[in-house]
Amino acid sequence: GVGMQKSELIENLGRIARSGTANFVKSLEQDSSDVSLIGQFGVGFYSAFLVATKVEVVSKSFKDSGADQKAWRWTSQGGTFTIEEAPKEEFFGEQSGSKLILHLKEEAQEYL
Repeated sequence: GVGMQKSELIENLGRIARSGTANFVKSLEQDSSDVSLIGQFGVGFYSAFLVATKVEVVSKSFKDSGADQKAWRWTSQGGTFTIEEAPKEEFFGEQSGSKLILHLKEEAQEYL
């Protein structure tokens, strides 16, 4: 993949986290009959919080080169997020890309 720079993680995923993941998930659980949200930006990403207590995205962008190419770890438990450098992260032998890590809820373990 192409990966994301730190600023792109903040802009793209930060907006989703700040806009109320907990409220979004709660509304989905209360009324699952409303499918009008399908296909809207961020809905697929939000769905990770239906089965996970914590979501991590580790990304390294192809846009950065040399010493500027750093991997970043975006972490959220819904509502807020942190970003930190992830210098020892491997990308399956690739120079750039993104990994999504879901820390599954106990009741979601059956999906493994």
